[in-house]
Amino acid sequence: MKKLLAFIVQLILLLVICKLGYYLADLFHLPIPGNVIGMILLFILLQTKVLKVEWIEQASGFLVKHLAFFFIPISISLMTMGWLFIEYGLPLAFTLGASLIFGFIVSAWTVQKLSHKGEVNQHDSANHSL
Repeated sequence: MKKLLAFIVQLILLLVICKLGYYLADLFHLPIPGNVIGMILLFILLQTKVLKVEWIEQASGFLVKHLAFFFIPISISLMTMGWLFIEYGLPLAFTLGASLIFGFIVSAWTVQKLSHKGEVNQHDSANHSL
């Protein structure tokens, strides 16, 4: 019973943060979706240690474990929007392809820079003997 109560409280906390993101997006007329602002807010709260991971660990673990389930409504909605893909399919495919290539390039560049930085640090420490 205690675990169930903790789960419910954690879930309510996550929902409050999400709703706060929607509220902020609406209040400031931001072009960013409220759920994204909620995720950024959650990230900031976790990084600044205002919110501890232990406080949301059980509920967030459950949600991540069942993440695929949450894509079912989106998939069904997309099936009803076939006209959208017929009308805008080529521009959508181009945009997705370009963003995929851009994402690969940025990811590869970042990994290359970070791994090179690690090699330099390892190389410097290897040349110094006690």
